[in-house]
Amino acid sequence: MSRPLTARKPTPAELRRVHQWLEKPLRPWQRRRAEVLLLRSADLSATAIARLLHVHVNTVYADLRDFAQHGLSSLSRPRTVGAPPHLSQEQIAAVWRLAGQSPTTLGLPFGRWTLAKLRDVLIREKIVKSISREHLRRVLKKGGIHFAASAANSSAPTRIGV
Repeated sequence: MSRPLTARKPTPAELRRVHQWLEKPLRPWQRRRAEVLLLRSADLSATAIARLLHVHVNTVYADLRDFAQHGLSSLSRPRTVGAPPHLSQEQIAAVWRLAGQSPTTLGLPFGRWTLAKLRDVLIREKIVKSISREHLRRVLKKGGIHFAASAANSSAPTRIGV
């Protein structure tokens, strides 16, 4: 059962603008958002709109919430998906420095870094507040640092092109 739809319906003037909007070439997500508004104005439930447009019901709720907050400008605003947290140049340099050191020289009970272990130390030492392993991998890659696939290949991270 879907939750009740409380988002406001488009006014007649807004509906005219939506119809005009649909006459021009649009990206698929822009067209979908406009169609959600048209179907909402016809008193359809979020579930019915989702079925008609072949999208998840949460997408319908998100489109309607954006419309309620931003009006018709929501039709052209790309929805932001969480970007990785911004790291300062000092933090990036500290990540690279730490990754270049052997864990045993730092008194740690393991001989080589993994992304998970490096991430834990970065957070524990308050170099970063939080960082995903994937984002850490990208930061290391920018510094030309990668970890060997197995312990047989290497016991420490290597720097490429340096």
